[in-house]
Amino acid sequence: FSFEDFVVGPCNELACAAAKGLCNDALSADHLFLSAGPGLGKTHLMHSIGRLLSARSNKSRLNVACLSSEDFATRLVLAIKAREAARFKSEFREAVDVLLLEDIHFFQGKGKLQDALLLTLKALQARGCKVVLTSSFLPRELNEVDPQMVSCFASRFLALMEAPDFATREEIVRRKARSLQVQVPDDVTGLLAERLTSDIRQLESCLNNL
Repeated sequence: FSFEDFVVGPCNELACAAAKGLCNDALSADHLFLSAGPGLGKTHLMHSIGRLLSARSNKSRLNVACLSSEDFATRLVLAIKAREAARFKSEFREAVDVLLLEDIHFFQGKGKLQDALLLTLKALQARGCKVVLTSSFLPRELNEVDPQMVSCFASRFLALMEAPDFATREEIVRRKARSLQVQVPDDVTGLLAERLTSDIRQLESCLNNL
């Protein structure tokens, strides 16, 4: 995933600009919260951020942690069971330069895990590290989440991504066709864009099948 491959439209223009701003230090915050339904480009933007930050870093090796919230939780639980909690804290709070954490809504109803995540985010913020969180929900829509956690999420730059409009869906089909090195007639492109309206993955999957 890269910014060059990301199709920008009215549905995601703010999110894309914020993502690039985070990489260029033009954003007013070091932390970004991307909210969108499944298949609307959250993962694409998140990986694009990590890729661009790595390419532009003046460090010999930028330590980017890119993982799902479930993976984060699993690593923490395993570290605690192995009595290596200190190693986990050192890895994620002291060694990480950039944290890209996907599907933050996984932490709903998981109080102890929320505490660990909140402490991690505060430690990274104190060090001036960049953090990108993604979720299918806005912070205020999360259930069974500590108010401090909601406040922490809401204090970040929040960018909502919506379903792409017709013109954006057409461009997605064209871009995907070019990447597959196939020619798709305009009427077929229009038909796919007209029928598949809610999920970019559906568009790409249908084109692959064709």
